Amino acid sequence: MDVLRAATTIGRVWRHVFLDAFLAPRRFRRLMPELRSICDAEYHPGIADVAVFDLPGKGPIQILDLDGSRGGMYSDDLYALLRVVRWLKPRRIFEIGTYNGFTTAHLAINSEAEVYTLDLPLELAGDLAGYTVDEKNLVHRKDQIGSFYRGLDVRERIHQLFGDSRTFNFAPYCGSADLVLIDACHLYDWVISDSDRAFQLLGESGVILWHDFASIADVTRACMHLAKKTLIFHLQATWLALHARGISIPGSRPVASGNVPASHETVLG
Repeated sequence: MDVLRAATTIGRVWRHVFLDAFLAPRRFRRLMPELRSICDAEYHPGIADVAVFDLPGKGPIQILDLDGSRGGMYSDDLYALLRVVRWLKPRRIFEIGTYNGFTTAHLAINSEAEVYTLDLPLELAGDLAGYTVDEKNLVHRKDQIGSFYRGLDVRERIHQLFGDSRTFNFAPYCGSADLVLIDACHLYDWVISDSDRAFQLLGESGVILWHDFASIADVTRACMHLAKKTLIFHLQATWLALHARGISIPGSRPVASGNVPASHETVLG
């Protein structure tokens, strides 16, 4: 019923929007991106919602900085991510997309895991063909990547890796991660590629998380494509989508470790 209600509401809104396109085209162009984002957040068929507070596992969560000046996730997303960490108690985390290391640091201080984090430095980026302006602005120099966690005691458990996730040799890490976080380039082909790697990185049981689902159109589209082949859930009131392998989450069924879509079975060199 919730899906039907959302679809009905969104259909009604879109009818007004298309009327606006004829009567007030300038306003239509200005509001379109925001409307698309709202629709993605409310209506994503094939992907069910899971309440963050229904996740198993309790315990204190340590958050270092929420003033917004450091970059990284918004507070609701960060809290939800760390709730997943408390639930899983992972031994190894693999993060695709370091940026300044804000999220990386929180993964480390809220777990005892070895955290492996990969980012593409400007020195190795080439001409960034296919990147949008926004994505190019996220590519930093080596000395900027991971700057947030460098002064922390947990830095000894953080292993910084450099390279392009589309060509990086993931083979030494395949099948070893309890938690994989995808938060790198937000373009559709890149998200699909990173997802293929994430399914291979994941061990017999564990979780993959995608950040910016229901926020950035290409990330949402990629997750909805993947959801046709494997179970993906949206963490309510966040920009996070979740896939669980070999473990149960509220309202879902266990996913066997061997139940990986054929497109995710390629061997990495």
